[in-house]
Amino acid sequence: MGMFDSGTDIIDSGEKLSFVLQLMVGGGEKGDVIFLDRLCESPRFISQCIYDVQELKPIRLSIQNSTEKVTFTWNKVYEGKKGEKEWKYELGPEKATVLIYEHGKTDYLYPWRCGMYHFEVMAAEACYYGAFRITPKNFSNDGMQLIQEKVMSIVSSLIVDRGHYKKTFSSFAELEDHSYMQTIRWLSQHTVRVKQLCAQIEHEVQYGKGYRTEQRIRKQTKHTARKNALLAERGAMKSCNVRFFEDYNSASNRYMKRKLKEFEQLIYQLLRFLNDHLDKLERLEESSKREKQAIQTILQTIEKNGSVTDRDKQKYRNMNLLKDTDLRKALMKRQEYKVLHEIVRGMHRDLSAFLHSRFWGSISDEGNVRLPNTLTPPRRQLLKILETSYRKSSTHMNEPAFLFVHKPTFLIYEYYSYFAVISILEEIGFRPIAPVREQIQSYFYLDGLQDGTTVVLERGDAALHIVFNELIETHPIVALSKGSHFYNGEDTKKPDIRIDYYRTDHGIKRYQSSVIVEVKYSPMYNIFQPVGNTKATEQMYKYWSIKYVEEQNGKRIFQRRAIYEVVCVYPGSQVHAKKIEAGCGVFLQFYPHKTKQRGEFLVGKGECIRLFREWLQL
Repeated sequence: MGMFDSGTDIIDSGEKLSFVLQLMVGGGEKGDVIFLDRLCESPRFISQCIYDVQELKPIRLSIQNSTEKVTFTWNKVYEGKKGEKEWKYELGPEKATVLIYEHGKTDYLYPWRCGMYHFEVMAAEACYYGAFRITPKNFSNDGMQLIQEKVMSIVSSLIVDRGHYKKTFSSFAELEDHSYMQTIRWLSQHTVRVKQLCAQIEHEVQYGKGYRTEQRIRKQTKHTARKNALLAERGAMKSCNVRFFEDYNSASNRYMKRKLKEFEQLIYQLLRFLNDHLDKLERLEESSKREKQAIQTILQTIEKNGSVTDRDKQKYRNMNLLKDTDLRKALMKRQEYKVLHEIVRGMHRDLSAFLHSRFWGSISDEGNVRLPNTLTPPRRQLLKILETSYRKSSTHMNEPAFLFVHKPTFLIYEYYSYFAVISILEEIGFRPIAPVREQIQSYFYLDGLQDGTTVVLERGDAALHIVFNELIETHPIVALSKGSHFYNGEDTKKPDIRIDYYRTDHGIKRYQSSVIVEVKYSPMYNIFQPVGNTKATEQMYKYWSIKYVEEQNGKRIFQRRAIYEVVCVYPGSQVHAKKIEAGCGVFLQFYPHKTKQRGEFLVGKGECIRLFREWLQL
């Protein structure tokens, strides 16, 4: 009797299905078998039907004890477009096993990110639900959580990938996006409606009730009857009557004015956000133009020079095409932001005009106004738009929604390593010239950290520039035009982290040397072999050829031995030493760990501190 003979439990109805599905994760005899023997009819119980699947491994699905066809729907990550179909598989007596993922056979890119997804099982016209959690391959779940917390402590939304979605239930939406751009795009579709509703409210007449003493008596109320009886006793020849008047300063108008003023502040914040990003894009565009001009100058110089190899000429032609592409992307992004900026600026201008108009200006700015019991339809509709602009309505639990996913684990590990290196340097006495968060955010784009993001730390007359993923140029002229100063004369590379050391002498800042930190989210056997080179070791050897150039008084000064050390950090290994010295550089285990005895600590931190102290002569 096998495990699958017991069938599948439906936990919310008590029903038991005769068949059972099983996942085979991994290849060969080392693979894990996961029985999907707990499902639910209502997604409200899905948290009790979660199965862990380790990322990057092959996955097969099979069914046991099935007498009829069963349809299995497993969701993946969707890129940009939300119209893509889910993955559906039919299993039954005739086809008991299907391949869901295997690198090179079904896809070359792993179709999920770490996080939660749901699956559906259709059997006999009934639908059942379960969930799978993709877990990291090279970290423990606790380690991954520590890494995410570190990255989020610098910029909370940095781990979210806004270009990719998953289709699942909103109960898994702990990190559902609430960014300024989401608000801006949503508001851009409602600007006309906001203006219409404000105009309708101005033209709605609201009446207030008051009392006036007049010559003739009108229709009486209990209140006026009492007042008139008192007037008659005094021999007065006038009567108290009810009079209705247009009341601009009603409780509902005061409440709506307060909400509109709060909304105006939000629009102003969105406007500042777009201004900041337009400035960044303008600087990026200007930088791209300078780089393209420098490459074209080199091409014009070498194109008819027979001494320059065809290979070198082709290299610069390819670089010219790449710079063209970068420039087009920057222009397109800037154009999109300009359109959105114009929409938001128009909304801010119109809203300001409304609030300073005769109608809204006559309404008091009393701050403590409660929501009136009754509001007219235009006021209710406007209030709904204003509230939605702050907080999107949550999707109903039983309806799958498109939610943003996390960035790939390797990229989150790169971000973590970058911030961890900064923290280690702070521990040995270096201080940021401005808060690290502010320095990071000056480079932050909606899709993550921009290449070339730089954090500057200082200690006395020493300064360190910690640079993320900046391209090393192929020629000193291009490097100078870009202002990056680094080139290698051959292949263009992007070291994950480059730490540049400067020292100020007699008021002049002089470059000293650099340390390269390459980040690999891979097991040790993939990145290092005692005999022969891997792709990682080849890359590390090439980093030693990086050179530095600067101009002083119109003269180019070269430093052709710029690299002090090349370090490759990776998530750890149970069978290798923490630190391995090799011909291409140093391999270092580098990851957060947590034990009951020591609490949380960073493996590899001590080795980094010793390296930095020796390098900086501290």
